[in-house]
Amino acid sequence: MNLLFILNPVAGKGRTREAIPLIEKYCADRDIKCKILETASVGDATHIVREERLEDYFAVVAVGGDGTVLEVANGLIGTSISLGVIPLGSGNDFAKAMKVPSGFHHIEDALRMITEYPAKVVDMARFNGRVFLNIASIGFDAEIIRDLHKVKRFIKGTAAYPVSALLKFLTYKPKDVILVMDGTRITGKIFLAAICNGVYYGGGMKVNPEGSVVDGFLDVILIKPVPRYKIPFLMVKFIKGEHLQLSYVTTYRCREVQILSNEALAVNVDGDCAMTTPVTFRLMPLSIHVFGDI
Repeated sequence: MNLLFILNPVAGKGRTREAIPLIEKYCADRDIKCKILETASVGDATHIVREERLEDYFAVVAVGGDGTVLEVANGLIGTSISLGVIPLGSGNDFAKAMKVPSGFHHIEDALRMITEYPAKVVDMARFNGRVFLNIASIGFDAEIIRDLHKVKRFIKGTAAYPVSALLKFLTYKPKDVILVMDGTRITGKIFLAAICNGVYYGGGMKVNPEGSVVDGFLDVILIKPVPRYKIPFLMVKFIKGEHLQLSYVTTYRCREVQILSNEALAVNVDGDCAMTTPVTFRLMPLSIHVFGDI
């Protein structure tokens, strides 16, 4: 067995390199060949995977957070090589959907999933020539992530996200959108729209509690505008996955969703906010092999 590890050294608060000796020992003890390559900038993981002779490997393993996993998955498009995950990032939301244990204390458990059990074939979605595995969104949360980069110029560390969220809570205005889902057109103002393949996002918020990565559908969670004073209540429900029964929350299932607006709205894709509307997401059912327990 030969494994390729793509490690993001800045994930996990800059601690991911501590995983290297653990990975090397696990592989050496089992006569597994391994190659560990580090990323240096955004997009590196995709380029590294595409430049390697993938036919030489049993699997490619992303060591880091959701961003690293997404980049590796994009590098694997069009191949039959399986994706492994050692979740050491701040969110690890796709790993939660695949029931891969997260953190440094569970590295060996994650490795055992890759080396001792068969990969599962799961859904993913395509957009703009790329793929995403977990959840995309527009609206309130996407703007928090978009503005986070500005906040980080003045506030460092973990405090940046809550500050960005607070500022958005004070200033956010509902967005006019058009959603076309499998030909059905919906028009109106929204607080938030989440396009879900997975279950969790934002570091464990259970946005899609009834979701599955193997059901052949995208779940669209549409939240209508709510009074500002209700937003904290909504977010508590959102975190726990108890929001689907609220009167201003509607859910849809589809295989394709197009999002349009009269303004360029921020689009969050697996924690990355590098694009704006319009955008179309198309499900690719059972199109990637991933190690996990589903």
